[in-house]
Amino acid sequence: MVFFRQTLFAGLCQPMVLQRYCCALIACFTIFACCNFSAAQEDPSSFGDEMFAELHDDTSGEPCEVCTPEAADFGKWESLVDEESAMQWTPSIPQFEPWRPFDSVRALGFRHSSTHGRHVDRGNPLRGTSWLNRPYHVDWFVGPLLGDELIRGRVNQENVLLGGLRIGWDFDYYWGMEWRYGRADPNAQFSTPQAQPNEVSYSVSDISLIYYPWGDSKVRPYCLLGLGAAQIDFLDDTGISRNSTLLTTPLGIGIQFQQWSWMLWRLEILDNISYGDGSIATMHNVSFTAGMEIRLGARPSSYWPWRASRKFW
Repeated sequence: MVFFRQTLFAGLCQPMVLQRYCCALIACFTIFACCNFSAAQEDPSSFGDEMFAELHDDTSGEPCEVCTPEAADFGKWESLVDEESAMQWTPSIPQFEPWRPFDSVRALGFRHSSTHGRHVDRGNPLRGTSWLNRPYHVDWFVGPLLGDELIRGRVNQENVLLGGLRIGWDFDYYWGMEWRYGRADPNAQFSTPQAQPNEVSYSVSDISLIYYPWGDSKVRPYCLLGLGAAQIDFLDDTGISRNSTLLTTPLGIGIQFQQWSWMLWRLEILDNISYGDGSIATMHNVSFTAGMEIRLGARPSSYWPWRASRKFW
């Protein structure tokens, strides 16, 4: 065995023998490459057909939908949901504009800063300042109250002074809201004379929405509409005590005059409509009031970069 290995190694080391072996290897590689090149020139779809044919099993007798080359065609997209039955959303406002809370208000003819800016050039528009710089206010008011009948044909109210307090907030150049509390103590008038006068306790509390048609102007007229309650306590002509809380709707107009940026004067006429409850009649108590309003919410002074007296408008 050792002799055979030594003889074979010695034969391969001869130049002529080694050259013949190299030529034989080169010829084998050339033939193998030519065979592969001829196979690559054939129709590539034939390989796919053979593969799908192998996957298709005819034992069931039914055609296979996924075993054909056409099953891999994704050229046409089909929705998984019926498009006719799909829910469609159409905006309620034309031109696909987002809906805003005051869109319906503007449709009724009222103004808003989103469409009319700060003012409408009436009532001396404010320059360098604005009502919204101090959007909150506290004010007091006083004025005559013209009382209506408490019980039809039997008990009436005398005219008296009405006084109270208001707290409000202007959330737009044209819109605001406020809470009001007022009180008056008129005397009751009876259809039959009484030996002793009878005093009526009348108080009202409500929340109102205010509309300023001229916007951000120094002279600012307004109208308001609210909802609240009125507390009425009195003795009727038969000596029976009546204490009722009535639903009340204040409805009226007014005007504001700005004295300084933080103070203004206010005049107002209101019809305080109190809806009766059977024992007390529906009343229209009209009030004429004047008041002084203090504006709050101003920005602080600016100390940048060097002027301590500089203020925001």
